[in-house]
Amino acid sequence: MIFSSHIHHMPGIISGPARVRALQLLCCAVVAWAGVRATSDSDPSLHLAEAAFNVMEPALRPASPANVGAAMQAAEAGLSRIEVIVRRNDTLDQIFRRLELSMSDLANLRAMQGLKVMLDRLKPGEVLTLSHRAGELMGFERRLTPSETLKVKRDEEAGFIAHVEETPLTRTPVTTHGVIRSSLFEAAASAGLRDQTALALADLFGWDIDFVLDLRSGDDFTVTYEQVSREGERLGDGAILAARFVNQGKTYEAVRFIGEDGKARYFTPDGRSLRKAFLKAPVEFSRISSVFAAARKHPILNLIRAHKGVDYAAPSGTPVRAAGDGRVVFRGQKGGYGNVLEIEHPGKITTRYGHLSRFAANLRPGDKVSQGEVVAYVGMTGLATGPHLHFEYLVHGEQRNPQTAVKSAEATQLEAALRPAFQRQSGPLLASLNGSPLPLPPAVPPVTATRAVAAR
Repeated sequence: MIFSSHIHHMPGIISGPARVRALQLLCCAVVAWAGVRATSDSDPSLHLAEAAFNVMEPALRPASPANVGAAMQAAEAGLSRIEVIVRRNDTLDQIFRRLELSMSDLANLRAMQGLKVMLDRLKPGEVLTLSHRAGELMGFERRLTPSETLKVKRDEEAGFIAHVEETPLTRTPVTTHGVIRSSLFEAAASAGLRDQTALALADLFGWDIDFVLDLRSGDDFTVTYEQVSREGERLGDGAILAARFVNQGKTYEAVRFIGEDGKARYFTPDGRSLRKAFLKAPVEFSRISSVFAAARKHPILNLIRAHKGVDYAAPSGTPVRAAGDGRVVFRGQKGGYGNVLEIEHPGKITTRYGHLSRFAANLRPGDKVSQGEVVAYVGMTGLATGPHLHFEYLVHGEQRNPQTAVKSAEATQLEAALRPAFQRQSGPLLASLNGSPLPLPPAVPPVTATRAVAAR
């Protein structure tokens, strides 16, 4: 178990205000020791050491003024306050047992209406804050989302009372620029972008730019995105609001538009959806090992025959995604394809995925799938010399070159009725790519809101 005493962070000597607090609390502990000694037959020095540590522990922790106040209040109330970093496969049951906390208290928490779902599925690395008195749970805190914290407190009359504290997030628009020297991630990091935003940028232009094969040194990008913070602390990056990417001299632009349904979608400045009918590549691959060809020597059969698809070399187990919206029409084994999946799309189009190691769980013929949904995993079943995805694009049952057929698929146009709203939203966002500042969000009041969960 991992406690938050943080003693190992100390240089060896407590100094300044921490020393004063520690000495004051130690004196309190010494006074308390007299009662412990009078009522116990065991070694009183052990009780003194334990009592002194329990009381001094919050004061030894380098903490913010808010944490210092909480620690002082806990010490005065005779509480022990513990921060636990969740380990892999941890459960609250295991944590309570390690800390020797009351299992009855945990059972009462889990029995509270609406609370069980907030206690399950702990995430490795997250921090839980618990306070107890002699193993009796007095308080529990867990951050549910960046803006929501579950807080449970024991009430002497009502039992446990739980509420969710909501702290408003600030989303500040920021514009940055980057130049490709070695990789997109290196350029994004130099521009101040997190990896998640770099991935979002690649996904945004993924229908037009192959970020494995098409990038060149000197390509550049400009991105306006949200920086998310809570009470002045930066938490990460939010949505991309507008972006421009120059690839091999050709410029691509995207702008975010929120429609009447509240959903955010991305369009070109003239209102064409960036989301094409089909993905340019249905898998993250390292290289194209074989292209569409009328005649090719088969690597296993040593015969000259047509290769009516594209082979994407990728490690076994790499997720394979549906190239477009459609319905599964075949899932199983088929000759040299090995494990193969076929998806039917509007317009008499079928996409075929071969040499798969396995299929997505619970995926069956007749199931509908969405573009980008994981449907299978790369393998080397059937006639294959190494792990790769064999991808075919068929129109009315006839194979076409996926690399050219997918590009020719038309993008949807924004409805005419939505054009005025699109122009109002997109104008300032696109201007930000050229240096025009966007208005900052209104100041967030320092007040947090709470909503009750349950009481017992």
